[in-house]
Amino acid sequence: MPLILENFLIRKKHDSLPAGSSGFYVRVPSVFLFMLSDGAAIRGELKQSNEEQELTLILEKGTGEDILHISAEDWNDTFTDGRAYLQLNEAFQNGKRIPLYEKRDVVTSPAQACKISSKR
Repeated sequence: MPLILENFLIRKKHDSLPAGSSGFYVRVPSVFLFMLSDGAAIRGELKQSNEEQELTLILEKGTGEDILHISAEDWNDTFTDGRAYLQLNEAFQNGKRIPLYEKRDVVTSPAQACKISSKR
């Protein structure tokens, strides 16, 4: 089951980027990706305005908040800094596929902070 990030802010970062990063990223409370470690690749979908695309995000663990770097390979100029909807489906870590949530979809938004709610 996916982790759904509603109305999250995509920003541009200019310093200390992991290999393969486009420089664009999303911050997520660490509680949602606690089962993964630094460098995990997360597959998902990005929706912004009328554009939609599958992509890979690179996880950078933090204290309190994790950073999901959008891969350079998947970033294109039709997307911009600003609000977006992300659906994160699965992660790949140490050559293994890891489902993010096995029992239900998990939905969050900046307005909910760390609240975990079922899909509506």
